[in-house]
Amino acid sequence: MDSWFEVHFEHAARMVHGFLAERLPLAGARVLDFGCGDGITALGLSRLGPGRVVGVDINPSFRHLPALAAANCGLEALPPNLSFVRVAGDCRLPFAEGAFDAAYSWSVFEHLRDVPAALAALRRALRPGGHCLIQIDPLYYSPFGSHLRRLAPRPWGHLLESTAAFTARAEAAEDGADETDKGDLLYVKNDFAGFKKHLIEQFLDLNRLTVRQLLYFAQTSGMAVLSVLPVRVSAEFVPPPEIACAYPADDLLTSTIYLVLRK
Repeated sequence: MDSWFEVHFEHAARMVHGFLAERLPLAGARVLDFGCGDGITALGLSRLGPGRVVGVDINPSFRHLPALAAANCGLEALPPNLSFVRVAGDCRLPFAEGAFDAAYSWSVFEHLRDVPAALAALRRALRPGGHCLIQIDPLYYSPFGSHLRRLAPRPWGHLLESTAAFTARAEAAEDGADETDKGDLLYVKNDFAGFKKHLIEQFLDLNRLTVRQLLYFAQTSGMAVLSVLPVRVSAEFVPPPEIACAYPADDLLTSTIYLVLRK
């Protein structure tokens, strides 16, 4: 099992299951994966007891999942309780209101142009009393919030340098992918120049969402905020003075957020 597959199939799926199972029974539940990507996390969750897991994404990279599952865990076919749907970029979902008991979004909300619209779509998809987990990692103002650590590993480089200088540094990077990167479909399906281009475009399109902004959107979404778990960056990372005086310390030192909502 390659590192990329294992992190999403084992770690991420069990984290999702743990957060949601604390709030409602997942045995037989209908669960939505909002922004499922390659579908590996949805596959891992589907084997932990839900009655149905449906992944949605604007990109159909989940079509590669059967081959990934066969190569990494010997599955001859995907589980019958797992399915995927390609959706448009406007956050509208092709499901009846209240179709799901639970939903989750894993490392997606930092990429969305309209966070309130995404929350509204999730609220509509959930039944009354349904729960939703939102995870963001890394947050934009954290040391590697650019999502370009693979190409430009300077902590807070995206805040310390101009956008032009930082992207030029990323463009000049050589292929130093580690074992986790090598399982990423973006890396596997492109040459390194294409891989860099995609990552840099992703960086330029990040919405720079902070914890406070996410909480505001959640609190005005019509859903109840049940828990907020921010994760601090490692103590080895200390913001340089030039950004410590320019940005709130909580933004610079919070790498991840787990947010649980209830309709």
